[in-house]
Formats: sequence, structure tokens, C-alpha cells
Amino acid sequence: MKVFIVYCHPSEDSFTRNIRDAFIKGITDGGNEYVMSDLYAMDFKSDITEDQYLRDANYKNTPFAEEDVLAEHEKINSADAIAFIYPVFWTEAPAKLVGWFDRVWSYGFAYGDKKMKMMDKAMILCSAGNPIEKLEQFGLLAGMKKVMFGDRLFNRAKQMEFVVFDGTSREKETRENNWDSNLEKAYEKGKNFFADGEDVFSVDDRFFTAVENSGSGEVSEQTVFCYHQKGNVIWAEYSGGSIVKGFLIGTMDEKHNLHFNYQHINKDGELRTGSCDSEPQIGNGKIRFNEKWKWTTGEDGTSVIEEI
Repeated sequence: MKVFIVYCHPSEDSFTRNIRDAFIKGITDGGNEYVMSDLYAMDFKSDITEDQYLRDANYKNTPFAEEDVLAEHEKINSADAIAFIYPVFWTEAPAKLVGWFDRVWSYGFAYGDKKMKMMDKAMILCSAGNPIEKLEQFGLLAGMKKVMFGDRLFNRAKQMEFVVFDGTSREKETRENNWDSNLEKAYEKGKNFFADGEDVFSVDDRFFTAVENSGSGEVSEQTVFCYHQKGNVIWAEYSGGSIVKGFLIGTMDEKHNLHFNYQHINKDGELRTGSCDSEPQIGNGKIRFNEKWKWTTGEDGTSVIEEI
């Protein structure tokens, strides 16, 4: 099996470079192959040209002529999985990697009449100066994951994983204190990249929409739910259709059933609240929840939401 590694860091004197090397050693020790694009070493051009912009903006399937982008397309389609390794700059990837997506995720390859293969797995390995607790508390980690998973990798990989190596600023003691353990983690992620471990059921960073609903319900196929999970705690934001904005929060039990309260504002300006119990089903690698809900005002009903 082969992993395409997209590596982006301006300096070889960095902790991120050590993550890269440990991850690669794990890949090869696990009996797998890799191909890598080191964007700074390649001097990859990150600015999109006017010609490419007009091609993509007008959804033209004209032959793509930029050789450096075609080379990236070939690396992607020659691999079974993809991994991105980079430092977090202001809650984002470095500009060169953002530009890589701008150019490589071109029309006719990554969207439209796609020629890009479906990756078996996509993994993000990023180093962050802030501790993970701060990234979570201020919603920064959720923002990073939504951009990478909800947009750039959405429906382009069967499995996705976001790995953060936090507290890595040179000014922080945690950089040195956790140096060996972090590199061991990077090595293990590489070595077990394709391992068939026990599947962990999670709704974290998964998107759902309603496919069935009782007449007194307000969500529809235009409503999109973005779920999150930490331990047995689950929460979600939802909007679309007749829902202006909604939130839910609750728990997942040992059978993966969800139990939560919800509230939303509809387009009539009404605040609606209620409770719901959801039972999961798995089919074709996607999650479906069969829901039984009840408004605080007393009406009840059933619905089905399915992973997008």
C-alpha cells in the first residue's frame, strides 16, 4: 500500500520535520510505500494563475496544462491514501499548502466530473504551539477540522483522522518534555496507517441530513447537522430548510444510542425545543440514525437522519 505525503514547512530545523521523519519510518517499517511532495523544497507555486481561475470558475473541462499540478494529480491517483504534515499558522495550514489545494483541487479532478480516486484514508498530522485544551476551548480545533474534513477532504476519503502534536512552540517546556512521546506517536501512526484495528464508533466531525420526518417535525433534507463528540458527550449545530439555527447536546450510551435535548429558531422566528433518542444503523460505511423525538409542547414523532 502507498501513502502520498504532502509535507509543508519552511525550515528543516523544526519539530514538524521530525514528525515527518518519524512518520515515514513508521510507514516503511510497516511494509508500506510512500511518495512525498515537500512543497518548500519543490518551491511549489502556490498562487493560482488567472488562466486556471477562469478555467475552474467557469467549470471548463479543457485539458489541464500546468505540469506541476498534473504531477500532483498523478501522485494522488498512484496512492491508496494521503497524509498532510504541517505546522499550524494562525489556525490554518501554511499559505503554500492552502495554495496547493487552490491549484491541485482543480475542476475535473477534485470536483465536477472527478478524475481523482477515492482515498482509502486521509490523515492530518499537524504541530501546534497552543495546548490542545486551548484549541478545543476556543473552537480553534473544530475550525481546523471543519475546513480540512468538511471542505477539502469531504467525500474524497473513506476514513479521516486529525492528529495534533500540541505545545510544540520553542518557548514551551512541553516541546522538550513531550518530544520523544510525540515522535513515538508519529511513528506508530505511520506504522499502523493501514492496520485493521478495532473500529471505534464516533459521530465526531460527521455530517447528516434528514431523509424522513413526521409531519409535525421541522427538519428536512435541506437541514444539515454537524456532529461532534468527546468521550460519551455529543453535540451538534444544524441549519437549513425551515431552520435558521439549531443546537443539540447530549450523550452516547454503550450501545451507541444518542440521547439529547435540542433547540432551534425557525424561519417564523419561533424558538422550538425538545428531546430525542436516536438508534444507529450502519450501511455502506455510513451511519443512519432512527430517531424518536418529542417537542416540549407535547407533540411527538419520528425521523431518520443519514450521513452525507
